[in-house]
Amino acid sequence: MATIRKRGDYYQVQIRRKDYPDQSKSFTSKAPAAAWARRIETSMDNGSWIDTRGTRLTLIDGIIDNLIHSFERFGLEVAGPKMSSLNQLKRYFDGWSIHDLTVDDVLDFAAHRRRTVSPSTLQKQMSYLQQAIRVSRVKVEEDVTGIAIKELVDRKIIMGSVHRDRRLKPGEYDRIKEAAGNHKWIMLAVDIALESGMRQGEIHALKHTDIDLEKGLITLLRKDKKSIGGKKKAVIPLFKGVREVLLSGQNYFGKADTLFHVNNAASISDKFALVCKEANIHDLTFHDLRHEALSRMFEIKKMTLEQVQVVSGHSSFDQLSRYVNLRPEDLVDL
Repeated sequence: MATIRKRGDYYQVQIRRKDYPDQSKSFTSKAPAAAWARRIETSMDNGSWIDTRGTRLTLIDGIIDNLIHSFERFGLEVAGPKMSSLNQLKRYFDGWSIHDLTVDDVLDFAAHRRRTVSPSTLQKQMSYLQQAIRVSRVKVEEDVTGIAIKELVDRKIIMGSVHRDRRLKPGEYDRIKEAAGNHKWIMLAVDIALESGMRQGEIHALKHTDIDLEKGLITLLRKDKKSIGGKKKAVIPLFKGVREVLLSGQNYFGKADTLFHVNNAASISDKFALVCKEANIHDLTFHDLRHEALSRMFEIKKMTLEQVQVVSGHSSFDQLSRYVNLRPEDLVDL
């Protein structure tokens, strides 16, 4: 019988069975701990259990490391959001052999993640898992990930991203600020997003050396499929509002290389989601703040389409139009 105990920030699973070596493993959340315990006990019950602790190349976390290496060996950086998703997969499937993975295991992971992420985000994570298995060249009896993905698509549990027009409603900013409390860093990230229209990953990667206060410019590395490494250098204006945020956050930012001390870009959206939940605000994501910022550039700053495109980094006006959500009520007095 498996036992699951909370030890500090981890859930420790212990399995003791006659004729089998004791199994013990720690997880950061209870769901993957319970799923791992069920899988091990079931395989012991039906006699299919194999000790895979020494077979690193067939462990899923090892396969994901191999995928990351397949990019890094050519000097290609794995984008922050993708790296965050890969690390989440590694944590969940830590110690699992690819040969033991079942369709139900993959669906359990999908159900676990779907509680906190959108269908489009889950679709990306599932595709990353499938890509890691394919790149590993490990031969498996059944494409369990592909089968699970098809089932999730058929049920419309995962799907491509859809156009969003969610913007801040009156009073929501103040509620977010109040709910954030002493977590000043998340409000600094929120304010930079609202004043600059920068993406979550760009804000997370922002360094002191990227900011030229004298010239009033910020240098970024932005996604570009046509560039080597998938990124290109971009320069955007240091708006007055962003400058004020940077000055007000000096004590927090300190002297570290990057402004924000959180481990990965996803930590920003995760914290924002928790703050919104505390503020009783629904269906608002951190990325929606980019929509809000770009729309304000048209509405309040009266910037032209070409000017906003310089700030947003979109390669075409058609792409930019998806991020601009002007409200009819704001056009009444024009």
